[in-house]
Amino acid sequence: MTRLLEKCLSYIDEEEVLALVKQLVGIQSFPPDFNERDVAVAVAEKFEEYDIPAFIDDLGNNRGNLRAAVGTGTRRHLMLCGHFDTVPPLSEGWLSDPFEAEIRKGRMYGRGTCDMKGGVAALVLSMCYLQKAGIVLNGTLSFLGTAGEETELDGALAFMDEHGVDDISGILIAEASNKEVYVTQMGTYWVELESKGISAHPGVSWQGVNALLNTIKFIEKFRHYDFGVAEHPLLGKPTLNITTMHAGEISNALPVNCKSTIDIRTTPGVDHDEITAAIEKIIKELETEEDTFNLTYRVRFNHPSTETALDDPLCLAAFEASKAVFSKEVKAAGTFFGTDACVMKKSDGTFPPLIIYGPGDPTNNHKVNEFVEISDLLDSIRFYLALILEYFDVQEMSFI
Repeated sequence: MTRLLEKCLSYIDEEEVLALVKQLVGIQSFPPDFNERDVAVAVAEKFEEYDIPAFIDDLGNNRGNLRAAVGTGTRRHLMLCGHFDTVPPLSEGWLSDPFEAEIRKGRMYGRGTCDMKGGVAALVLSMCYLQKAGIVLNGTLSFLGTAGEETELDGALAFMDEHGVDDISGILIAEASNKEVYVTQMGTYWVELESKGISAHPGVSWQGVNALLNTIKFIEKFRHYDFGVAEHPLLGKPTLNITTMHAGEISNALPVNCKSTIDIRTTPGVDHDEITAAIEKIIKELETEEDTFNLTYRVRFNHPSTETALDDPLCLAAFEASKAVFSKEVKAAGTFFGTDACVMKKSDGTFPPLIIYGPGDPTNNHKVNEFVEISDLLDSIRFYLALILEYFDVQEMSFI
């Protein structure tokens, strides 16, 4: 461990870390009201304590993104990213108030502790501690806090419309990663189906058209779709699941309407346009076979998988950071969930290099009694500090 890294690590204040996470968890930022702007204000105030300029992009209805940046030069631009919204508390069964961030046996419990206000706090304070240490970066280190990641990616899309990522050389997202570095994420393709039929008594069913049966006919053909790719070493195989189906109002009448959704998770190399083409081909085939077949579709989410080469400078910096802080090699892995980065394409159609590393275990996300280990919060800050110094090749002389 270098003297420079030791200096940066010495500024980590556990009390400050826990206080910021607790403050952010205490701000309820879930649908339908969201209120991410309140989170943005709290984060901006923390940046201001360390003389880091921060800007809130107002999205209306008390929603907003937050941007901040330090450093000079154009050699590299690393963007730290986290979302300000959470899922709702969902149900009873919490052992403590989900917005009080109670600490028990080395864990902080509450909605958003793991997904991902703990990660947001760790990123923010990493920038603050670098600033306090007087680090001079040959490049730009920025932070983006987004609204609506858990729903429609509102904040990320607004950021892309206004700013884009053409100047960004790497993105670090602080989603929980269980001490692994995720270098690839599965793509998401959600399709909604709607079939229309004609009502009739089941006893004379030939007089009607069963919308539910038509949907089943489509699904039976589509569920065996061949993605045409080999099993990915980190992500495994693409998945296709029918996740919802709603049809009929009473048991003694043919359903006149059937709505269903299909969730597809893809791996690098899967062509989403080919999935769409396959859906249209099956529909046309069934329409040809039966003139009463009536089914339409709508693609709700269409975001491809992303993958960062293991020899990219961002990955190399992550591997070196783990050795510097934890004295061991970190494991490169992939994740089944998507992030804001799935819409962050450059104007040439490529994605900036991305890694995902954050405090907590992703299997705790969205659960009752969600928690993050306090040690994970502190270790993540240590990791971020080491990674940033490595990525920007900060030398011993590059601090005040």
